[in-house]
Amino acid sequence: MPAILPSRRSILATLALAAGTAAFSGTNAANAFTRAHPDPTKPRTKPVIFVVGDSTSSAYQQSERPRAGWGQALPLLLGPQATVFDYAWSGASSKSFADAGLLDRVLALMQPGDYLLISFGHNDEKVADPARGTLPGSTFKEYLGRYLDGARARGGTPVLVTPVERRRFDSFGNAKDSHGEYPQAVRELAASSGTPLVDLTASSKQLWQDLGPEGTKSRFLFLAPGQYPQYPQGSEDNTHFQALGAVEVARLVARELQSKQIVPPGYFLNIDAGTEPLLEMYWPSERPVDLPVTLDAGPGTTFTTVQSAVDSVPEGSLQRTVIRIRPGIYREAIRIPATKPRISFIGQGGRPEDVVLVYNNASGTPKPDGSGNYGTSGSASVRVDGPDFVARNLTISNDFDEAANPGMKDRQAVALHITGDRSVLSNVRLLGNQDTLLVNSPGAGVQARFYFDNCYVEGDVDFIFGRGTAVFSGCDIKSLDRGSTTNNGYVTAGSQDLSIKYGYLFDRCRLVSDAAPGSVHLGRPWHPSGDPKAVAQVLVRDSWLGPHISGTPWTDMSGFSWQEARFVEYNNRGPGSQVTPDRPQLPGPEAGNYTVRNYLQGTDGWAPQLAGSTADCSVVPAEETAA
Repeated sequence: MPAILPSRRSILATLALAAGTAAFSGTNAANAFTRAHPDPTKPRTKPVIFVVGDSTSSAYQQSERPRAGWGQALPLLLGPQATVFDYAWSGASSKSFADAGLLDRVLALMQPGDYLLISFGHNDEKVADPARGTLPGSTFKEYLGRYLDGARARGGTPVLVTPVERRRFDSFGNAKDSHGEYPQAVRELAASSGTPLVDLTASSKQLWQDLGPEGTKSRFLFLAPGQYPQYPQGSEDNTHFQALGAVEVARLVARELQSKQIVPPGYFLNIDAGTEPLLEMYWPSERPVDLPVTLDAGPGTTFTTVQSAVDSVPEGSLQRTVIRIRPGIYREAIRIPATKPRISFIGQGGRPEDVVLVYNNASGTPKPDGSGNYGTSGSASVRVDGPDFVARNLTISNDFDEAANPGMKDRQAVALHITGDRSVLSNVRLLGNQDTLLVNSPGAGVQARFYFDNCYVEGDVDFIFGRGTAVFSGCDIKSLDRGSTTNNGYVTAGSQDLSIKYGYLFDRCRLVSDAAPGSVHLGRPWHPSGDPKAVAQVLVRDSWLGPHISGTPWTDMSGFSWQEARFVEYNNRGPGSQVTPDRPQLPGPEAGNYTVRNYLQGTDGWAPQLAGSTADCSVVPAEETAA
């Protein structure tokens, strides 16, 4: 999809309004939905390099990839001694950034030993805009002085960075200056205040000169139509960078920080290391500075049900909506329609068991309006069709009682039915019996991707099923005991279209059960309505398999042979991991083609597994906080 962004002025108005009132919890309010954050007042084990500036240094979201700022690329060059938090704001000047309260937000996070890289100028030059324009000899220096004083008051080291040059050449191919008096004003302020200086204006101009008019196009955002799905019409941008350019500019910054001994030796160990920025850089789901809408659901809040909070979200919103759910049991059927993207469910309890979203419809349960039964897909306790969904620290359950309904013919009961592409679930429990988790997509041949990180899924028959592409990373997969000594069910029933290369990946998971040894199958091929093109793809790799897994773990379904499906294992261990002729193994040379990255990247390069890693500049990582 093309990059769709709110206007700069609308963001400015929102931030200015929220600056004095918004609670700034964790390390970054805009990313509070993604994962738990440390208390920023606690001492960190590593210093943080904070980056503030404009669009040339800022971090961009997934829908804008491969556009990137040099601050977003800086983590790729670091060694283990420090981390980066990029709070630069596209369109900002030194004035508008401070006036919107963003400087105060960053300073509130700084601790002694941290660094603040300050790079403005592009938008200070827009003197016709009273919200942004400054004068190089007066107001520009005055505003920059606030950054210097604030960082020092927090025990940090401010570093002034002159603005990176635009792509400007004369008719002879000579790189041109584009910032007038602003770079010199930064140099003068650095000298008069004793502040370390990175002269990025000079070094970037020399780099553009060396590359020339044609060579610079691969660094700036020059994209052919259709080259990236985010830019179907292509792009010709002489100011902003694609990933390669962002990395090269970051190298200029890092080299000067190192050569001038602004940072200690060893901070930037990877300046000259070969990188694949498109694969190694992290694009968050939203820009770090984009404030989400936060709603509270539960007893004593405006929204007593989760569904009422969802209903209040406007359709097509470009902002994330974080629904913080208080501890309790929420017995309701919850629906997030496709028209409501970027919704997060965040359980506020200490454990995922403390927040339970549960209902008890089954496939054969009659609808209240008399129009028939719910059917398997309609039985879900929670259904998510909106893309970019996030859930963390909660339980989703379907507690339909099979034993109490022996006369019901269709007793499949789904806990979660999800079709929204680019969804991430972390520390979530999914509970049911038959058909617990339906990982689906909007239609046959349409890919939808889901990342389950450190989750728990339990059920018995086909309890992970559907045509979606799903990665289960570090998850516990529990098969319930149905009381049989020979057949206690099937973990998966995939139905991926043949055009979809990747189906289910179980990576570093634990498959456990109390069921009899050898009584559970890893999966069987589900061909909905007999569709011959729906050919399951399942890989179980680097995982621990309990004794309940059958020695012949794949089996036929509805007349379709498991041998015609795409079932494979790789490097598993545990008592249920024996290798036999009935257990296809992924050849070693192909292992690198079936990784978490390959399953999830699609055509737009989605890489949620990088969140919280050393490549992530959108938060102060939790692991960097001292215990």
